[in-house]
Amino acid sequence: MNHRILLVEDDESLGFVLKAYLKTQDFRVEWAKNGQEAFSILKKYKFDLCLLDIMKPKMNGLEVAKRLRERNNYIPIIFLTAKSLREDKLKGFDL
Repeated sequence: MNHRILLVEDDESLGFVLKAYLKTQDFRVEWAKNGQEAFSILKKYKFDLCLLDIMKPKMNGLEVAKRLRERNNYIPIIFLTAKSLREDKLKGFDL
Protein backbone atom coordinates (compact mmCIF):
# COMPACT_ATOMS: atom_id res chain seq x y z
CA MET A 1 0.00 0.00 0.00
CA ASN A 2 1.38 3.41 -1.00
CA HIS A 3 1.13 6.14 1.56
CA ARG A 4 -0.26 9.47 0.41
CA ILE A 5 1.70 12.67 1.09
CA LEU A 6 0.52 16.23 0.70
CA LEU A 7 3.45 18.38 -0.38
CA VAL A 8 2.85 22.11 0.02
CA GLU A 9 5.67 24.03 -1.65
CA ASP A 10 5.53 27.12 -3.87
CA ASP A 11 9.10 26.88 -5.18
CA GLU A 12 8.74 25.14 -8.56
CA SER A 13 12.21 23.57 -8.59
CA LEU A 14 12.12 22.28 -5.02
CA GLY A 15 8.54 21.06 -5.34
CA PHE A 16 9.32 19.21 -8.57
CA VAL A 17 12.40 17.52 -7.10
CA LEU A 18 10.66 16.56 -3.83
CA LYS A 19 7.63 15.15 -5.62
CA ALA A 20 9.77 13.18 -8.08
CA TYR A 21 11.92 11.75 -5.30
CA LEU A 22 8.96 10.79 -3.11
CA LYS A 23 7.34 9.04 -6.07
CA THR A 24 10.52 6.97 -6.60
CA GLN A 25 10.06 5.82 -3.00
CA ASP A 26 6.51 4.63 -3.85
CA PHE A 27 4.63 7.45 -2.15
CA ARG A 28 1.52 8.94 -3.74
CA VAL A 29 2.10 12.69 -3.77
CA GLU A 30 -0.32 15.56 -4.20
CA TRP A 31 1.54 18.83 -4.72
CA ALA A 32 -0.07 22.16 -3.79
CA LYS A 33 1.70 25.39 -4.66
CA ASN A 34 -0.11 27.66 -2.21
CA GLY A 35 -2.09 27.45 1.01
CA GLN A 36 -5.53 27.74 -0.54
CA GLU A 37 -4.79 24.96 -3.01
CA ALA A 38 -3.46 22.81 -0.16
CA PHE A 39 -6.61 23.23 1.88
CA SER A 40 -8.75 22.44 -1.16
CA ILE A 41 -6.79 19.21 -1.72
CA LEU A 42 -7.04 18.34 1.99
CA LYS A 43 -10.81 18.31 1.62
CA LYS A 44 -10.62 15.74 -1.21
CA TYR A 45 -8.19 13.12 0.08
CA LYS A 46 -6.92 11.49 3.24
CA PHE A 47 -3.19 11.84 3.80
CA ASP A 48 -0.63 9.93 5.82
CA LEU A 49 1.78 12.89 6.03
CA CYS A 50 1.87 16.58 5.21
CA LEU A 51 5.13 18.27 4.15
CA LEU A 52 4.33 21.91 4.62
CA ASP A 53 6.32 25.01 3.70
CA ILE A 54 5.52 27.81 6.13
CA MET A 55 6.06 30.83 3.88
CA LYS A 56 3.29 30.41 1.31
CA PRO A 57 1.26 32.78 -0.82
CA LYS A 58 -2.50 33.13 -0.25
CA MET A 59 -2.54 31.17 3.04
CA ASN A 60 0.65 30.59 5.04
CA GLY A 61 1.70 27.15 6.21
CA LEU A 62 0.82 27.81 9.83
CA GLU A 63 -2.76 28.66 8.85
CA VAL A 64 -2.94 25.51 6.70
CA ALA A 65 -1.67 23.48 9.69
CA LYS A 66 -4.25 25.08 11.99
CA ARG A 67 -7.08 24.25 9.59
CA LEU A 68 -5.70 20.76 9.07
CA ARG A 69 -5.72 20.17 12.82
CA GLU A 70 -9.37 21.23 12.94
CA ARG A 71 -10.20 18.47 10.44
CA ASN A 72 -7.64 15.81 11.37
CA ASN A 73 -5.75 15.68 14.65
CA TYR A 74 -3.66 12.65 13.69
CA ILE A 75 -1.88 13.44 10.44
CA PRO A 76 1.83 14.09 11.01
CA ILE A 77 3.07 17.45 9.76
CA ILE A 78 6.67 18.18 8.85
CA PHE A 79 7.32 21.87 8.31
CA LEU A 80 9.69 22.93 5.54
CA THR A 81 11.03 26.36 6.31
CA ALA A 82 13.97 28.71 6.14
CA LYS A 83 12.74 30.38 9.32
CA SER A 84 14.97 29.74 12.31
CA LEU A 85 13.58 31.97 15.05
CA ARG A 86 12.64 30.18 18.25
CA GLU A 87 9.14 31.70 18.24
CA ASP A 88 8.49 30.30 14.75
CA LYS A 89 9.59 26.83 15.85
CA LEU A 90 7.40 26.99 18.96
CA LYS A 91 4.42 28.12 16.93
CA GLY A 92 4.88 25.13 14.63
CA PHE A 93 5.18 22.69 17.54
CA ASP A 94 2.07 24.20 19.08
CA LEU A 95 0.04 23.44 15.97
